[in-house]
Amino acid sequence: MSRRSVLPSESAAGVLALMVAANGRVDAREMRTLEELDAFSRIGIRRERFVELAQGCLDDIGSTLCECSWLRAPALDYIDAMLDRVDQPRQRLLLCRLAAAVITADGVVSVDERMVYGHVLARWRISQSMVTQAILHDRPH
Repeated sequence: MSRRSVLPSESAAGVLALMVAANGRVDAREMRTLEELDAFSRIGIRRERFVELAQGCLDDIGSTLCECSWLRAPALDYIDAMLDRVDQPRQRLLLCRLAAAVITADGVVSVDERMVYGHVLARWRISQSMVTQAILHDRPH
């Protein structure tokens, strides 16, 4: 796991932070999108702490995702450990809905973002049509 411990209450934020970090940077457009969706209060974290978590993900695996066209075992172990800490189906679906917004915020879905997002959906057994329905019915606070 990471050299930075993620508290159980930050598990959801950690997954979303991973999606922000998947393209190798914390992009201002992605952060703005999360603010517009009221994501930080919806997952129960301060924006500043979220940025710290995203930076931690970048430090831990962000730069290594780009090295090949598949997720390598160390990255999978890291990602799966984060994903397995979130066990509520509604929270998982909300995170996938927010992740879809994050990866499209800059107008380009990178290979790394696509790989991580696809893995999240598969690991949690969430279909893209379920995410689409969540987007259509989403009502930020």
